[in-house]
Amino acid sequence: MIASAMIKTTRNAACLLAFAALLGTLNGCGSGAVSAPPVPTPNPAAGTPVTVSPGTVDIFPDTATTFTITGGTPGYSAFSSNSNALPVAATVTGSSFVVVANPVVADTSVDITVRDAANTATTAKANIKPATLNNQVTFTPFAPTATGCGTNSLCSGGDAQVVVKAVQNGVILRNRPIRFDVFQGGFQLVTPGSNALVNTLTINTDEQGEAATRVRAAANVPTQVATLTSTDTVSGLARRYNFNIVQQTNGAGILSTLPSGTVTFKGPKGGPGGDGGCSSGPTARVDYYIFGGTPPYSVVSPLPDLASPNPRLVLTNGGGFTAQVNGCGKTSFFVTDATGRTVETGQIDSQQGDKGDAVVVPTTTTPFTVNPTAITVACILDSSTLSFVSSVSLTGTGTYTATVSSGGGAGFIVNPTAGSLPASVSLRVDRGRAITSPAVVNFVSSSSSTPIPVTVTITGLVAGVCQ
Repeated sequence: MIASAMIKTTRNAACLLAFAALLGTLNGCGSGAVSAPPVPTPNPAAGTPVTVSPGTVDIFPDTATTFTITGGTPGYSAFSSNSNALPVAATVTGSSFVVVANPVVADTSVDITVRDAANTATTAKANIKPATLNNQVTFTPFAPTATGCGTNSLCSGGDAQVVVKAVQNGVILRNRPIRFDVFQGGFQLVTPGSNALVNTLTINTDEQGEAATRVRAAANVPTQVATLTSTDTVSGLARRYNFNIVQQTNGAGILSTLPSGTVTFKGPKGGPGGDGGCSSGPTARVDYYIFGGTPPYSVVSPLPDLASPNPRLVLTNGGGFTAQVNGCGKTSFFVTDATGRTVETGQIDSQQGDKGDAVVVPTTTTPFTVNPTAITVACILDSSTLSFVSSVSLTGTGTYTATVSSGGGAGFIVNPTAGSLPASVSLRVDRGRAITSPAVVNFVSSSSSTPIPVTVTITGLVAGVCQ
C-alpha cells in the first residue's frame, strides 16, 4: 500500500515538472522559442461545384466558340440538347472544349450539359443566331498603284475596294449598318467624301445588300498579311478577311506551289425544289506543296471560314499543307517564306450544287359552265331607257371567247367578248337599231373546245327595232 502511493506520487511529480517546463518555454524562459506546426493551405478548387463559362452566350454558325470548365472532379464530358444545330464532342480533353454551330433559319436555343467524373452536372445555354454576313468577299485592287501584286493582294501605297454582302436565310438585308475595322496590318480605311484615313468606318448596305469600303496600304510598308473585320452591328456577327500587302515584291519566280491551277468542287444536288448544297467534309480537301524560297513558310487563308490550311507553318522545302473546304465560294492561300517573299496558290472554286428537280404541283381545273343558256330581253315600249341589258355568268379555269353565231344584228351587243374566267358577260339590246331575234351566242373556254350556246330571245320589237 505504501509502495503504491509512492509510485503514484512520483508520477504526479513528474507530470508537474513537465508542465512547468512547458510553461517556461511558452513564457520565453527556455533556451529558444518553439513554433506551432504549420497549417496546410487548402486547395481553393477542391470541393467547388463544377461550372462552365460562358454560362449564356450568343453564337453564330461556322464560328468557333470556346467553353471553359472549372471545379468539380476531372475528367469531364459534354452533351448537346440539339446535336443537329450544335454538335458537341462527348469527351472533353482537359478543361475546355470548342463548338461550331450549324446554320439555322431562326434563333435556336441549345442547352450544353457538362458532367464531371463524380456525375455532377451543370448547364450552359447557347443561343444560335442566323448568319447575316456570308463568306463571299470581293477584293478589287485599283489601278495603277494597287495592281500587279497578285489576287487578293494590295501593293504598298495602293488602294482596293472590299465588298461584303448581308443576307439572312436567302433574304437580302438592305440599309444594314456594317462596321469595318482595321484588325491588323499597315493599312487604313478611306472615308467617303473627305478621303480621311480612319481605323473604323460604318457603311450601310445598298439595294443588293452589299456594303463597300476602300482600303489603302501605307507607302513602303513591308510585305505582310493584313486583316479587315466586318461586323453586322445589328446581330453582332463579325467576320475577318485576310489579304496580302506586298512591297512591290513578286516571289512567283522564286517560290512556287502545286497544284498551280484552279481546283473546283461541286456541292450536292438539292432535294426536290430545293437549292443545291456546298462542299464540306473529308472529300472536300486539297493538298498543296511548296517549292523554292527559304523555309520555313507561313500559310495564310483570306477566308478561313471557307477554307483553312493545316498546318499553317511548313518547315521544309517540298513540304505541304492541306486545305479543308467548308462552304461555297472562291479563295486561295498566301505562302510567305522566311525572307518575306510571297506567292499565291492556285484558286479553290467551291460551287453550289445544282438545284433539285422542280416539284410537280397537280393543277386543278373548274368545269366550264354558262348560266343561263336561254334568256329573254324585253323591249319596253315608250320607255326612256336607251338600252336593255341582261347577263350570263361563266365559271371555269383559264379564258373564254364569245361569238354571235346567228341572229343579233347591229343593235345586239355582247360585252366583253373575251377575258379570264370566271366572268360575267352582258347581253345588251340598244333602242333604234336593227335587231334580229332570236340571237345565239357561243361561249368557248381555253380548257375545252366544245362551245356552249346561249339563246337570247328579244321581245317587243317593232319592225325589227326596239322603239
